[in-house]
Amino acid sequence: MTVAASPSPLARVWTARWPFAAELALFLVLNVAYEWLRDLVAVEDAARPLRHAGDIVAAEKALGLYVEPAIHDWVESIGAIDFASTWTYTLAHTTGFVAMFLFVWFFRRENYAVFRNWFWLTNGLAVIGYWLYPLAPPRLTDLGFSDPTKESLELGGALSWFQPFRNEFAAMPSMHVGYTVLFSLTLVFLLAPSRWRWLALLWPAGMLFVVMATSNHWWLDGVGGAACVLLALFLVDRICAPDMLRPWQRPAPP
Repeated sequence: MTVAASPSPLARVWTARWPFAAELALFLVLNVAYEWLRDLVAVEDAARPLRHAGDIVAAEKALGLYVEPAIHDWVESIGAIDFASTWTYTLAHTTGFVAMFLFVWFFRRENYAVFRNWFWLTNGLAVIGYWLYPLAPPRLTDLGFSDPTKESLELGGALSWFQPFRNEFAAMPSMHVGYTVLFSLTLVFLLAPSRWRWLALLWPAGMLFVVMATSNHWWLDGVGGAACVLLALFLVDRICAPDMLRPWQRPAPP
């Protein structure tokens, strides 16, 4: 009788063949590693990130799409929208990816491993972007943008403890937008076939508006975030074994 070989520890990690507690521990470790790497590649001198911001503005003007000042000023003039966009930026990022990880783990378990690997490969590509192209967000330029999220982040001392680990020039790519692109595509893939599932694509569109309204990103940062997601999707499809279900694949009927 032939006994099937048990998967190696690395294979179990890659394919998420382990309990929820182990996956949660890995999730926390990788989050800490990501924030540490973001801080590790940070630059001290603001001159280069500010020069890159000038290049971004010039590129958007050349395209006739330098829209950030108009969006920021309009949102700032309407208190309810300013409040909503500020708190969406502050809260929706973390709650969004926690909710998506829980959804895929508990309701689309067979697709979880590729989804998880896609997410973390996207983060790895983002860190390379922060290293190669440090970029000042609109709120750190002298172009007249205010930072409405500063006060919300300071509630409860959140900003004060996080500030030492915050790479202020990690604007390109925008992972606020990138994550929502990844999550909306995942929902389109995983939800039952229906025209309504395409409404998930409103998520990244809304987040792109929010990051511009709060002066935390240029719209080209959002394009960079989407590019990281799509490149990571291409790579993870090549790396993962054929028997690992992709988010766009359904399990075979019994």
